[in-house]
Formats: sequence, structure tokens, C-alpha cells
Amino acid sequence: MTATVVHRPPLGLPPGSIRGLLAIQITLIFWMLLLAPDETKIPLNLYFLLALVMVFFVAHGKSIARRDEPTPSPLWLPGGTIRFLILAGTAAVITYIAVKHPERLDRLTPRPEELANWKYYLGALAVGFVLGYGTRILPFRNAWVFQAFQAWIAIIAMAILFLHFVFEVIINFSLNVQIDPVAWHTIVTGITAFYYGSRS
Repeated sequence: MTATVVHRPPLGLPPGSIRGLLAIQITLIFWMLLLAPDETKIPLNLYFLLALVMVFFVAHGKSIARRDEPTPSPLWLPGGTIRFLILAGTAAVITYIAVKHPERLDRLTPRPEELANWKYYLGALAVGFVLGYGTRILPFRNAWVFQAFQAWIAIIAMAILFLHFVFEVIINFSLNVQIDPVAWHTIVTGITAFYYGSRS
């Protein structure tokens, strides 16, 4: 008798739920940095994280059920809800900034001194995603131990993005001498990319 393989999505949520939450977190950081009244710039690594939001968009119909399929949509919401919120929210924020505070659009241009760090962020994005995607071929992918590991990676990814938000929006702004965040940004990008890769 062949044992039935039970695949449990991380944290028991419908497929795509954690990726959806991570996409919302990434987008919220982007919105908050645009809306913040203080002088600031969008950190370069956030553009690499936004690429993972696009990965969430194209995962529908592959590792995330389509709207007309019986499998529940992410977070049990109506199909397309998270994508609509991200697109509509981003359009609303950029429109508001363009009309009320057009000078803040300059924040979208990375600082020249930060451009030298693109290779760290691209490397973290690529290595993290490829390593995560590589877990799909592991023979124990459906074992409960590995599925528990994926759940922990999901929790770590969400927690580290929350800390990323706190660091960018609260802590680093309040310091007279800002901390060089390259290592932190690289770690955040790599871990988040690993989770997306493991679930793609």
C-alpha cells in the first residue's frame, strides 16, 4: 500500500498567502518611504524586493490557484484581492505624491553612493531565490520536518521585513549619524528571496 503524501502549505494557509503577506509588507515599506515627511530616499534593495512582488503576481495559475479553481485564493480572500490592493494602493500613493508633493518623487532615484551596492543585492536576490527554488527537487520536500522548516522560514521572512520597516522608517531616521545598512539590506533580500524561491 502506497502512503499518501500530504503537502501542507506553510502555517496551514492557502497557497500564496505568505507570499501575499510578504508582497504587502514590501509594498507598504515602499508607500511609507514615499509618504514620510522627512527627507529620505528609497533604499536600493527595496527595488530588488519589489521584483519579488512581481514574482507573486505571475505565480497565479502555477503555484497559486487561479480565480476559477476550487483551491482557496491567498488568505481565503476573493481571487485577485491582494493584487488589486497592491496595484490600486501604489497608484493612489504615487498620484497623491505627484499632485501634493511632487518634489518627493526624487526619492525614487537611488543615491549615487548606494549604486555601488547593487551587486550585493542582486547577488542576494539571485542566490536566495535559486537556493529556495532548488529545494523543490529535494526527496524529502513533502516530509513534515521540511514543511515545518518552510513554515519557520515564512515566519522569519515576515519578521525580518517588519524589522526592515522599523529600521528604515523609525530607527535610521532618528539617528544623527545613520547606520550603513548594506549588510542588513543584503540579508533581508536574501532571506525573502529564498522563501519566494522555495514556494515558486
